[in-house]
Amino acid sequence: MYKSGYIVDPSSTVSCYDQHAALYDRYQQTVVPHYQTALDMVALTYGRYVRPGGRVLDLGCGTGNASAALLRADPNARIFLLDGSAEMVEIASGKISALAPHSLAGKAVADLGIPGWDRGLEPGYDAIISSLVLEHLPFSTHRDVIGGCRRLLRPGGWLIAMEGYREDDSDMLEWFFAQMEERRRGLDPQLSDFVAELREKKEVHHYSSKRQKEEWWRKAGLEGVAVLWQYLCLALMAGRRPEER
Repeated sequence: MYKSGYIVDPSSTVSCYDQHAALYDRYQQTVVPHYQTALDMVALTYGRYVRPGGRVLDLGCGTGNASAALLRADPNARIFLLDGSAEMVEIASGKISALAPHSLAGKAVADLGIPGWDRGLEPGYDAIISSLVLEHLPFSTHRDVIGGCRRLLRPGGWLIAMEGYREDDSDMLEWFFAQMEERRRGLDPQLSDFVAELREKKEVHHYSSKRQKEEWWRKAGLEGVAVLWQYLCLALMAGRRPEER
């Protein structure tokens, strides 16, 4: 089992998650509109394009919710967990071990915003899944991470990522955040304060259009890139590494 040193930028969004990992599940399930539906779509996409028992990297695994949804589609998947928060990696590890002990292939702690996050990872993944992670990366870093994913995938392997987007001619992002704020009202003070801290101080987002990110994925060497599901600014994109000829 590979485990890196603790590599994380203390000024990044990851640092806030690391301090409040225990609240993360309640935050996502309660405040983010259609959060579980989005995770289920990650799992459905995996089930359509990836062979059963696939080798999977959960990129920015958080507390393991996407992996848990995936295991319901493929109980024999072998999942490697990676996140910049050591606390979240441990929570995700416990969650996956409880669901399917044989499915936990390994874990690592590394911040995607820092070069070398993929050091020591063995290439050849059938799928890389990511949920609400890539939107936190500056655009140049986002492009580098997509390139790293392409290198880690086996030929024919799929990158499946759910994240937020902005379109210049639409207010879908503002509408989505307005729904989040409405959901935050009435929460207990601890969770409400956590959400406010994320939204106002430490949780940094870098949004661009779906067309722009599709272009980045294709330039990184992925094919069949397409948006497969969307709710307002939240969308699921997938693309694969070409088969070798």
